[in-house]
Formats: sequence, C-alpha cells, structure tokens
Amino acid sequence: MKKIALVISCLVFGFGYGQQLKSPNGSFAMDFSLLENGTPTYKLTYQGKEVIKTSKLGLEFKNDKKSLLNDFVITDTQTSTFDETWKTVWGEETEIRNHYNELAVTLNQKETNRLMTIRFRLFNDGLGFRYEFPQQKNLVYFVIKEEHTEFAM
Repeated sequence: MKKIALVISCLVFGFGYGQQLKSPNGSFAMDFSLLENGTPTYKLTYQGKEVIKTSKLGLEFKNDKKSLLNDFVITDTQTSTFDETWKTVWGEETEIRNHYNELAVTLNQKETNRLMTIRFRLFNDGLGFRYEFPQQKNLVYFVIKEEHTEFAM
C-alpha cells in the first residue's frame, strides 16, 4: 500500500474571501468563496467550462432562529493531497487508486460564534464535500429543517 500526504497550494482570489482547488490532473477546478453577507458558496468547472454554477452552502435548522447559512468569516484554510493505491479482494479491478486534493475551510458565524468546517475533496473524476462541527458550547444539538421536493414522472 502506498500513502503520500503533501501540502498543495491554493490560489487566493478576491480579498481573501475565496480559495481555488484543482483536481490532481488539473481538469477540474473548484472555487470556494463567501458572499458579502458571509454566505459560503462554491462552483465547479471542468476544463474551463462551468459544470456547477455558483451554489450556496450551509444548513437550515428546524427550531433555531439562526441557522448556519450566512454571517460567516473564514478563520482557517488547510490544503493537502492524498494518493494511495490499495488491492481489492474481488472485483473487476485488482487495484484502486484513491487520489485527491483537499481543501478544509473553517468558518466562524460572527453573531453566534459557531464553528463549521467544510471539507472539499476534488478527484480527477468528481467532487465531494462534507460539513464538520468541532465540539463547541454554542452548537451542541440541532435538527436540520426538512425540505420536501416533488418530482413529476
């Protein structure tokens, strides 16, 4: 098994409100930024063509007046790259490569002093992200508001 962890650099654009992350082969580029009201956003391009337009990030709470949607400032950013190859036990492929560049953006919501980290992983064939919440006194328990979407067939 091969593991490599290296620090990669990210391009800063605007007035320190955003970061750009590229896939290992450079085909994808993900831009993270904050709007003027502190709303986190991202967009994704593939070979210079926009595939995901600027989209808002955050969580709306069911029973809380102040959801995790805006009023954020960036308190920290960390970048890294990961590359490992592992052998499968069965299947069509004998080896699987797990190779991505990562950007972790830690945000502080000014009014509530709540912390949230959004961790992006950009692969040569796609993007994933997740929300992380460090232990903190201002965010112990929450319920995310449900949204129901109907689809016509």
